[in-house]
Amino acid sequence: MCFSATASFAVSAGLIPVGVYCVYKVRLVNRAYWPFALYPLFFGIQQAAEGWLWLMLESGNMESIRLPALSFVFFSHFFWLLWIPYSCFVIENSDNKKWYFFIMTITGCLFGLALYVPVLLFADWMTVSLIHQSISYELKLLFDDFVPRLAVRGAYVLIILIPLLSSSQKYLRYFGVIIALSVLGTVLLYAETFISVWCFFAAVFSFYMLYMIISLERQKAIH
Repeated sequence: MCFSATASFAVSAGLIPVGVYCVYKVRLVNRAYWPFALYPLFFGIQQAAEGWLWLMLESGNMESIRLPALSFVFFSHFFWLLWIPYSCFVIENSDNKKWYFFIMTITGCLFGLALYVPVLLFADWMTVSLIHQSISYELKLLFDDFVPRLAVRGAYVLIILIPLLSSSQKYLRYFGVIIALSVLGTVLLYAETFISVWCFFAAVFSFYMLYMIISLERQKAIH
């Protein structure tokens, strides 16, 4: 599969209006799902940032890549680590799980800050390059000297997946399975550029939120 500015902008152009529609509909269907209604919108913005980065890389304008790269990495290395467990916390009915998701939200926030803030402060802590028609983001991490990268990646994936897969809401568990399969496929096929490719697929799969909200609307109409 060939990734490009065109692919990123096309996904962004589809997701942003879908996100706006989801935000409108969720107010009428079930307000508790509002964090999930925002997924397509946020993924659309993230893909627009990567489309901008593609244009800078392809033009050879390396001096202008930092802002779009930081914009993309804000979502990939901080925002989603916070927002996904928080979304599950908001919707959860079980007190035990709700407390657990609260802890996961705080953990994701702190972990994300540890990943993103140093890159924001030190320009040489992030290197962006093209590898096999995909974008590679190489970040220096605060804990590189004492934590293996594999453990960091594992923690990242678990913070994203565990809240979705253990949610009491079936639609979120289904979405968790979709994201888990996308993780597996990306690791097997695009390990060198995992973050960029996985975020692209996750963005595409966030169209699922439209299906979820429409399904909830139909259930509400029946009852």
